Amino acid sequence: MKTYGVVLAAFLLGLPVRGTCQLNALSTEVAAPATPAAVKGILVAQPFTLTTPFDFVWIKEAPRISSGTLVVLEVDKALVVPRNTLEPVLFAGDSTVMRLNHGHLSGRVIGIVPPTVDLTTAPIWFGTPDLPERVTAETVAAERTKAEKIAIRPLSEAQLSAARRAPASAEDLATLLRTTGADLVLEFSPQEQSLAEIWRLPVAKPPPAKKVE
Repeated sequence: MKTYGVVLAAFLLGLPVRGTCQLNALSTEVAAPATPAAVKGILVAQPFTLTTPFDFVWIKEAPRISSGTLVVLEVDKALVVPRNTLEPVLFAGDSTVMRLNHGHLSGRVIGIVPPTVDLTTAPIWFGTPDLPERVTAETVAAERTKAEKIAIRPLSEAQLSAARRAPASAEDLATLLRTTGADLVLEFSPQEQSLAEIWRLPVAKPPPAKKVE
């Protein structure tokens, strides 16, 4: 499974996001809990808008989006332990959630929910282990049916109301992660401080073009 910090660092440096980074030091052979499995709760729901859209590659259709919701979810740590095998996919409504961190130390996952998802009506849950970029809309529908059969329901209005924050805006995804995203990591999953530091690294720029004499 991907190392989220490495993948997002690659994104910020302009490298392909959907690389196949293997976990070694962080991996474990402990089996993941059974799925479907609901998240425990939501701590932050913060809408955002971007001037420059990006490809939401955590689903096969890879829609191009310029808005969505940053979320901080309370989860069972055992569901998000880094593994060398496939990991449970995090879903919200009709989409996957773009996970920005591991969350296995804090029990809190920070992620991006695309704008097609209405959190007031969408359940959030972990489904069958897979690579998110292989998941199709049909897969999401099938996984949602499984979740609803075991009574996984949308989060309560009381939880969502308490979690809502003022909207954020940024030039692009890299800027959003460097600012609001990094702040959320430090606030809710400080064990992953290094991830926030990676996002805040200066972005390399090409040298100025040489003047023709």
